[in-house]
Amino acid sequence: MNICFVLPGSAPTPTGGPKNVYEHANRLAAKGHAVTILHVAYVTKQGGMYAFCRAAASYFLNSVGAMHWRPDRWFQVDPRIVMRWAPAPVACCVPDGDAIIATAWQTAEWVRDYPQAKGAKFYFAMDFERYMEADEELRARIGATHGAGLRTMVISPAGSDMITRGGGRTPCMVPCALDFSCYHLTNAVDDASRTMIGFPARPERHKATPDAISALKLIRERTGHCGPFWSFGGERPAGLPDWVEHHPRPSDAELAQLYNRSALFLVPSHYEGWGLPGSEAMACGAALISTDNGGVRAYAKHGVNALLTPIADPEALAAAACSLLADDTWRIQLAKAGSEQIRQFTWERASADLERCLDEGIADCKLPKG
Repeated sequence: MNICFVLPGSAPTPTGGPKNVYEHANRLAAKGHAVTILHVAYVTKQGGMYAFCRAAASYFLNSVGAMHWRPDRWFQVDPRIVMRWAPAPVACCVPDGDAIIATAWQTAEWVRDYPQAKGAKFYFAMDFERYMEADEELRARIGATHGAGLRTMVISPAGSDMITRGGGRTPCMVPCALDFSCYHLTNAVDDASRTMIGFPARPERHKATPDAISALKLIRERTGHCGPFWSFGGERPAGLPDWVEHHPRPSDAELAQLYNRSALFLVPSHYEGWGLPGSEAMACGAALISTDNGGVRAYAKHGVNALLTPIADPEALAAAACSLLADDTWRIQLAKAGSEQIRQFTWERASADLERCLDEGIADCKLPKG
């Protein structure tokens, strides 16, 4: 197969959606498929002059040496994959092939209008994106991509619910996966060195970093636990207390070490398509405390292998953390269950699921209509 993924924007910092695409692309290339990843500077149709000017500046700056659109600082892309940087996802920038895959609602708006020569049209919807907090007009635009005739693939039951509620047909399921050669136990869950409490620090509003900070302050006040506390993401976010050590753009190996030194890992997001950091932390033996953000239910069950709390409730996050800090037996029980149960989500399984969805969609396109 000749397959092209269309990714919005650049990828200078590690985020779950692009990471999922890059790993799928690597595995497809390893199986002998011809794979292109097209990064585009301008993605939103009708984005306005300001958005266009910002995208134009990004395109030219990243075309003359900076190359920040590539993920080289945090992800190793298979050299057999063709990496392209384009000003916009217009059809002339996309190679002809068997399958073209949008990876965000913005790129789905372009992909639905491509000519047949670009291949069978797919939409890999890995997150709720802005749907949950969008105004009525934007929500209608996002919903329209779900019912635009693209063959949609999702990573969790929560994503499937979003697509069908928006009027789309039942999507193909391609659950997320973890690299267990990296994300695994190096410290036992009951090891005395597990003293850290971590969380992902992201600037997007729905990632709710301020909620995590509020919860940590309550934990410190109520338990006297002095950490260490840590976060990871891009550059250190404004408002992060000086007693939280921040790790910008850690490698997978560095992140796995941090998880393996952690007793607890907090995820404060208001909604998630999956929530990769939570599943990675579980694999490395940290007890997961997460908001009940939708996607987390794909791999976490309250009271069985994690604790789930209401969204936008730092008090509940803190109370759950305090309960585990006060009961090491319970923490260890949840952490052991989490590290064992998450191991079903292998890349071999996920790659096979994606390949099956692509095969079915391409075959369907070739069937005579009528």
